[in-house]
Amino acid sequence: MAWNKALLICSLVATVATKPLDVDCTHRQDFQTVRGCCSYPTLRFEQFRKQCGRYMPTGSPKVSPCLYECIFNATNILKDSLPDSANTRAMLETLLGNNQDFVEAYLDGMMNCSDTVQDMMKHRRPRHSGGTDYCSPVAVFYGICTQKYVFNNCPSSSWSGSESCEMARLENLNCPSARQSRGARAAIRNL
Repeated sequence: MAWNKALLICSLVATVATKPLDVDCTHRQDFQTVRGCCSYPTLRFEQFRKQCGRYMPTGSPKVSPCLYECIFNATNILKDSLPDSANTRAMLETLLGNNQDFVEAYLDGMMNCSDTVQDMMKHRRPRHSGGTDYCSPVAVFYGICTQKYVFNNCPSSSWSGSESCEMARLENLNCPSARQSRGARAAIRNL
């Protein structure tokens, strides 16, 4: 009889533990609310001004495919289209300084984003160059994917833990599409 009770308890625990909370994947997250969920460190793009300065004009947005591609090329991030762990760590230490919690979170994100980046490449819309430099979106796609990963795995000392932030994280983790789960997009604005 005790064996049956133990089996019943284990079954109930497994059922409850694997069922995600009621997450609504159909609404858009409030960017202003999500923006403050993870206190990201400032990325120090200036460290790459010598190699990539032409993609860092004063007053321009810092997030661009050309800037990311230049930084990836300058640090030899991709080997056979996959991130090299040692080179990625060195780049992140340059961008983040001594913030080891975030270096580890970003490194884990980069190393786990290859499939997502390949999927993003398959489904991207063609862009017109309009006479400007054409740069591959691969590096910025790694940036987007990694930022979403870091949002979902933000170091606890930098995570606000508010109800809306926890819900945003649950949506990111449980909703099938980035189009339905917007936590990463708000996080990208912090770059």
